[in-house]
Formats: sequence, C-alpha cells, structure tokens
Amino acid sequence: MFRISRPLSKSLIVLSCGFSMGAIAPIVTPLSAQAQAQANFSDVSISYWARPFIEKLAEKNVIKGFPDGTFKPDQPVTRAQFAAIVRQAFEGNASRQYRGFADVPGDHWAQPAISKAYSTRFLSGYPDNLFKPNQKIPKVQALVSLASGLELAPKAPPKQVLTSYQDAADIPDYANKGISAATESGFVVNYPNAKFLNPNQQATRAEIAAFVYQALVDQGDLEPIAANARAQSYIVKLKGTSSKPATPVAKPTTPANKGNLIASGTAIPVKYPGPNKVNLIVAPGESVDTNLAVAADITNAAGKVLIPRGSIIEGTLVPVTVNTTPGTQFVAKQLKVGTRTYGLKANSNPQVAVSRQSVNPTDIRGAIGTTAARAILGSVLGSGFNLGSLLTGAVLGSGGVKSPTAPKNSVIVVDPADLELTTQTVLDLTT
Repeated sequence: MFRISRPLSKSLIVLSCGFSMGAIAPIVTPLSAQAQAQANFSDVSISYWARPFIEKLAEKNVIKGFPDGTFKPDQPVTRAQFAAIVRQAFEGNASRQYRGFADVPGDHWAQPAISKAYSTRFLSGYPDNLFKPNQKIPKVQALVSLASGLELAPKAPPKQVLTSYQDAADIPDYANKGISAATESGFVVNYPNAKFLNPNQQATRAEIAAFVYQALVDQGDLEPIAANARAQSYIVKLKGTSSKPATPVAKPTTPANKGNLIASGTAIPVKYPGPNKVNLIVAPGESVDTNLAVAADITNAAGKVLIPRGSIIEGTLVPVTVNTTPGTQFVAKQLKVGTRTYGLKANSNPQVAVSRQSVNPTDIRGAIGTTAARAILGSVLGSGFNLGSLLTGAVLGSGGVKSPTAPKNSVIVVDPADLELTTQTVLDLTT
C-alpha cells in the first residue's frame, strides 16, 4: 500500500509558494504550533467549496500557502508542481528507471520530484523525451496520474462507471480506465456540479488539494471529511451511493435557529413540485422564472417544523459564469408556507452548461425546458422524448433572455435535487 511519504508529524509542504514556474527550490518548513493558524488562508473563506480539504491538509502541513497569508486556490498547477505534490504525499517503490528528460536539467528545482514521479509511474513524458514541466496540468491528467501511481484498476466496465458524468464524451479515450478507477476510489471532486468532470480544464490548486486528500482517504492515511460538509456534494459517488450528506437539512450551529427564525446560512433541500423527479433544461444566458418545492422539513433547534416539506419557493434561474463556462443559478424571491407568503433571499450553487451531444438521455426523459433549450437539443431529443414546457403550460419563448454570446450548441440541465439552496439573511416566520 502507498502511504504518505513522510509521517504527518514531519515537515511536508505541497502546493507551496516555492513551487513556482522558475528555478526556485521548494520551501520546507518544520511542523510547528502555528500549523493551525496556517490553515486559515485569507482567500479561503468558511464557505469556500474546497475549504475542508485545504484546511485539513494545511493543519497536517501537507500543503502550505503564500507569505501574504493566501492560498490562491484558483491558480493552476504545472506538471512540475504536481510531481512535487505526489512525491511529498505518497510513498512507493520505483518500478522503472528514470533516464532524464531533455527539458528537465539536473539543476531544475523539480528534478528530484519528477524523477520520483516517473519511476513510481505517477507521471510519464511526451514524445521527443520531453516532460513539459511548465505545462499546466488538466484535471484528467491529474486523476489518471493518481490512479496510475497508486496502481488502481477499474472494477466495473469503464463505460458503466463513466455514466456518472454528463460530459463523459469529453474524456480522452486513453483516460477512460484511469478516470473510472479514480471515480470508484472516490478521488473525483467536481465543483460546482458533481455530474460534470470538465476533464480537459486546467486543474486548480484547490482541485488538486481535493483530489490528493481523497486519494489519501482511500489509502487509509486520512479520515474522510465530515459527512455534513458542503464539499461532500461535490465528491462523485457511483450509482447506489449518496453524493449528499446523510442528513438532508443543514442546521447551522452559529447562530442556531431560535423560535420562528431561520438563520442565515441554513440549507434548504429542494425538488421540483409534484411526485415525480423532473429536470429543468435552459439555454445559456436565459433568465427563467420557476418554482421549487421544499424537499424536507426545516426545523428549529427544538425540533419545531418551521418550513414544512412541500412548501413552494418562487424564484428565477439567472445566468452565471463559472471559470468562463456559462451556467445558471437559482435565486429565491418568495417562500409560500400554507396561505402565508414570506420574502426569501436564498441562492443555489451554480449549474454549468454541457454540450448537447453530452446530454444524458435519462436526464431528458420527463424534463421540462424552454423554447431555446428545445431548439438547441434539436434531433438529440429523438422521437422518444417529449420535452415539456417550463412553468405555466406554454413553452417559454420571449420570457427567456438569451445572451447573443452564449454557446449555441450547449444547454444547462438542472436537477433541482442538486441545487444547494442557502439562505442569505435571517428569515423570520413569526407572522
């Protein structure tokens, strides 16, 4: 079994400021009582999606931030930096001889890490004896690297496993087995939507931290993040397992729900109104009014039900952009509890667009959508699918506002159960 290359009580620095694109040697700092403080990066807020992974690895001195107190979670990672990461995080026996790369001289800061990553099969080179150390590593390469170095093979047919991703068609053929093995082992963490891998997108420092943390969990070196952590919903689970915390209603501890008050930051699970599972399909750039239903009772600290299951939330799917990818976000406006109506400020996590060719037929069946979405899907719908109208019974046309710069061959498939609706202010249900 592969283990953390040095005990966590020793000095381990990964993703640190020393891993620059220049010839700067990695900074190694001994573990100290300041480890806890180092985990509190100024640009990793308490609500940041990858905070549990970053914070826990920083507490163990597996990763380190920059001198200004930041972590720069959205900064890309180079192949040389990634080699340094896996060298620090994992231990393994060499299974092939490192003979050097033409673009990695002996005095290159990452040469020892590249040598180790190559000899343990975490990373390989390119034709013409090149490693391309300054090339930014895509997500697919990082995940395949972890699966390869940890000697993992898929247990189920890759074609079956990869149905977990709505953009599976974008995964290169060479990576199918590696991504399948990484998925089965729980390495894959997809933000903002677990269903979209975005395999060819450059991996960020936050994403690499999440992948490495999950790999260490699989190897038995770290404990899984808390079951009720928001980040749990981004960890890809195979069919038959839940991708959400065991408790569907998040009850913040500070401040607690008191009396008839719903605290800011309270999670409200939602679904489409009615007994059946229904997906919503919109085109990038559209603003579309729609209603959602509360999927589980929301209670106060004493167990009193404040928002009953089935209560209606009125709001709008509004355009957003996530790492240059168009998407949509549900913004709540009103909450209807019985005959009473309350103003509600709550936002969901964004859902991103996917090419029409990558749309899973099962996500279309029984879905409702806009005129623009129907036009984009076109022949993809086929004769067996009847994409219903969104909202009032008439297919929405002019009600949607479509951006002229939005991609013409992509749609946004919204599974309401994937929306993490979170209150932005205190909600008073006294009257």
